[in-house]
Amino acid sequence: MHFMLPSNPIKSLGGQAAHAASNSLQWLFVLTGRFRARIVAGLLILLADSANAVLINADLGPPHTITSETSPSSFDALQGRHLNGQTLSLDFSFLNSEFVRIFSVTSWTFDASIKLQTNGSGLLGFLDGTGYLVDINGNAIPGYGVTGSASGSDGSLFLGFFPLLKDKDGTHNTDLLRPFDFYGVHYDLILPDVSDPSIHVTTGQFTLFSDPNGVFGIGPGLPTDIVPDSGSTLLLLAIAGLAIGLYSMRHR
Repeated sequence: MHFMLPSNPIKSLGGQAAHAASNSLQWLFVLTGRFRARIVAGLLILLADSANAVLINADLGPPHTITSETSPSSFDALQGRHLNGQTLSLDFSFLNSEFVRIFSVTSWTFDASIKLQTNGSGLLGFLDGTGYLVDINGNAIPGYGVTGSASGSDGSLFLGFFPLLKDKDGTHNTDLLRPFDFYGVHYDLILPDVSDPSIHVTTGQFTLFSDPNGVFGIGPGLPTDIVPDSGSTLLLLAIAGLAIGLYSMRHR
């Protein structure tokens, strides 16, 4: 697999996107004009309203999990959708009343990524857009909507949303106080404009990524926080504490 990566301090974007596109032969990443910070409230005026969003349930896997990556959750809600430059809103909620906990240790480049596979081939252009996290009441968690786009030579399209960043240079979004939980992800997308009307979306995937040492949690049944002090030692202690707590609850 070959990569074309622009110079950028967010080094992990390439590795995460490459993993998500393991079946692609070639990647082209676009950051200039596509990996940029936006204030969500302003862009929502121009894009499709959330009330008209496509609703998608994502499977994060089992709860009580501390991880740096979820398994891809497939969805077919966009099957048959043509690529003609239209705007599109997606609302992902999590099955089984699960949620995601961002710990103090969670990597700043934590990434909520979507992949759209098409029936096309070659590079078809790029997804564009923004996103925000959703709280327990269904409200937007304020952020900057930083996204990065990628396109695979197998006709696949990717958009990574980085809610813990403030801009394309990797400035940390310290406005979000950790730990915190989110219960869904909203995207406002602009699909590429492809001249061939026969090309359409066939399937999609939703995946969460972080750095291996910057874990996040799938709740319920999580420690309140994991802090980035002594790294793996504290992680092991948190996991051990979680296991002991679950054991105690089951044997009361």
